[in-house]
Amino acid sequence: MATATAAMLLGLAGCTTTPQDTTPVKAIQPVQVSNAELLQRAGTAIERGEFGNARQYLQQLQQRNLTNSERIEQWLVATVLALKSGQPDDAEQSLQQLQSLRDQATPSQDSRISLLRATLYGQRGEHYAAVQERVFIAPLLQGSLANSNHEAIWGQLMAMSEEELADKRAENTGSVLGQWIELALLSRHSSLSVDEQLASLARWRRQNPTHPAALQLPGSLAYLTQLANQRPERVALMLPLSGPLAASGEAIRDGFLAAYYQAIATEQPTPEVTLIDSQGVDSISQGYAEALMSGAQWVVGPVSKQEVVALEQRQDLAIPTLALNYGDPAADNEATTSANLYQFGLAPEDDAIQAANQAWADGHRRALVMIPEGSWGERIFTAFRDHWEALGGVLGETRFYTQQNDYNPDIKALLNVDDSVNRNRKMRQLLRQTTEFEPRRRQDIDWVFLVAQPQQARQIKPTLAFNFAVDLPVYATSHVYSGHNDTDHDRDLDGIRFCDLPWVLEGGPLYDQVEQNSDNGQGPYLRLYALGVDAYRLLPRLPQLQAFPNSRLEGETGVIQLDAERRVHRQSVCAIFRDGRPVLLSQE
Repeated sequence: MATATAAMLLGLAGCTTTPQDTTPVKAIQPVQVSNAELLQRAGTAIERGEFGNARQYLQQLQQRNLTNSERIEQWLVATVLALKSGQPDDAEQSLQQLQSLRDQATPSQDSRISLLRATLYGQRGEHYAAVQERVFIAPLLQGSLANSNHEAIWGQLMAMSEEELADKRAENTGSVLGQWIELALLSRHSSLSVDEQLASLARWRRQNPTHPAALQLPGSLAYLTQLANQRPERVALMLPLSGPLAASGEAIRDGFLAAYYQAIATEQPTPEVTLIDSQGVDSISQGYAEALMSGAQWVVGPVSKQEVVALEQRQDLAIPTLALNYGDPAADNEATTSANLYQFGLAPEDDAIQAANQAWADGHRRALVMIPEGSWGERIFTAFRDHWEALGGVLGETRFYTQQNDYNPDIKALLNVDDSVNRNRKMRQLLRQTTEFEPRRRQDIDWVFLVAQPQQARQIKPTLAFNFAVDLPVYATSHVYSGHNDTDHDRDLDGIRFCDLPWVLEGGPLYDQVEQNSDNGQGPYLRLYALGVDAYRLLPRLPQLQAFPNSRLEGETGVIQLDAERRVHRQSVCAIFRDGRPVLLSQE
């Protein structure tokens, strides 16, 4: 009974969410029950989210004389409880107890200890350690435990960066683990079409016929053949090709067609594309009807927020639609929005969230914020504040600034330099004598979050240094970089960290081709070219991203994932300005 309980709880421990324990702790009468029954009750309490009751049962067991096997079962259940209730340090202590008893564990108990250790690694973000543990124990597992471990290996591999996967492949050449990593890299190869990926997968399986992943394809890989068969044959591209947004629409169009012609050049199947000028129709409904009349099986567009909101309000979207902007988040839920609507854009909120994540990972906890006034700045600030505080960070102060020639008054106030000067003035008045004095900035913060265009940031960064904050790290959104090297002016940005699209920071053959074929280069619209490229590549992948929430696509706009509301989120690459040029943090 106890063994069955602990095995059942392993499935619970693998869950990354932590349910709230809302059930009051009930008084447990000291009725004499067996050790096995107490273990069973503790397991049932954990399953129900009654963590306080589970702890009481385990405390009773702690005071009893237990056999070695029962003591191991007790610590197994205690580890599951700690993992489920969001207490990784307690889980680590329980696993240490289990390690001291491991030589007395049964084979089944030994396997479960390894699985719980892997779960803890995963919760801590130590994905490679979790994969190592799971691959090692996999041959000893059977049934549902084997299947869940198989998928967990894949999930942890998908959570690793491509750079880390490449490094670990070199360390594990020829091993089962190395072959797992090769497969993960194959699945993350963003330049491969579905057909090329299928061919690479078939080749990998021929080379590794007895590998567990060859016998049972993990995760989204099993979905590739179905994706190939479901590709649209006709697509309507609905963009603003006239009017005030024409330049933006043309950039997206040219990026989309660049990916399209690249596919033709490599003999990939391509859909027939119909262009629709969203400014040349009376309404978005008319444009959508025109797309249907053309025989389109997918619509890509529109671009304006107002048009996307109009699509959100329709529940009768006849065919899948990839809007290239985001509508109203409040309206985006299963009850009001068509299941055929997907949303993908370059949301500045994603930049703010990634800046917060990067600063947190670098050990910073207390932030100052400088953001431009207006609704756009408010949106970014709200996304940043909510995410930063959810991480556990503290906001010291926020300054909403206006376009101006001198940012010194705002920055002096933000850093409390004026307070320092005023305190010294009062001290001199009290003492009635001259004192040596050097103004100081506030000491209760350890970084600055900055949202600014290049021209503004080139003034703000030196002004921060002038006000005794030369040592204060500055993290910015992608707006701080024009996208083109301008070392003479961008030296004033040295030290600023920011995250931007791989298309902008890394380039590549397709980037170079688009740059050469554009009359005046990509100019200020280069990020929209990347949006067009990824819009084309996303089409056959969206069902895969939707069916497997942990799956990702390495795109020109970043690492792409789809949330439950069918909104695309991106994780860009990060850089720091050195000598007026952005240098990838991964190369620092």
